[in-house]
Amino acid sequence: MNRDPFQKYKKDLLKVSAGMAGVAGISFIDLLAHQILNEAKRKAPVRTGALRASGRVMNLGTHSRRVEFGGGQSGVMYAAAVEFGRFSPTGRQRGSVTMPQPYLRPAMVKVLGGARKELKKVLQVEYKKFKKSYSGSI
Repeated sequence: MNRDPFQKYKKDLLKVSAGMAGVAGISFIDLLAHQILNEAKRKAPVRTGALRASGRVMNLGTHSRRVEFGGGQSGVMYAAAVEFGRFSPTGRQRGSVTMPQPYLRPAMVKVLGGARKELKKVLQVEYKKFKKSYSGSI
C-alpha cells in the first residue's frame, strides 16, 4: 500500500484539474457567447426591435456556441442583409442597394479583444473553488 501523501495529492490534483479545465472552458465559452450577443444587440439598428429580439446563443455541443440573429421562429429574415448589405439586380426592387450596418462582427471584435482578461477571471474563480474544496483534506 502506497502511503506517500504526495502521490495521492498528485493523483487528486490531476483528476480535479482535468475536470476544472472542462468546467472553466465551458463557463468561458458561455460567457463570451453571451457577451457577444449582448454587445451585438446593443449595436443592432432598431426600427421595430424585431432584429434585436431575434438574437440568441445556440448550444452546438460541449465546447461550441453560435450567436445568431433572425431565421427560425423569429420571423426576421433580413438579419444578414442588415449585417452585410444587399444589392437587388432584378425584381421589384431592381437596382436598390441596402448599405451594410454591421452589428455582429464589431461585437465579436470588441468582446474577443478583451477575452484574455475574462479568461483570467474565470480561471481565478475555478481555482478558488478548487482550493476551497481541497484545503481541508491534507
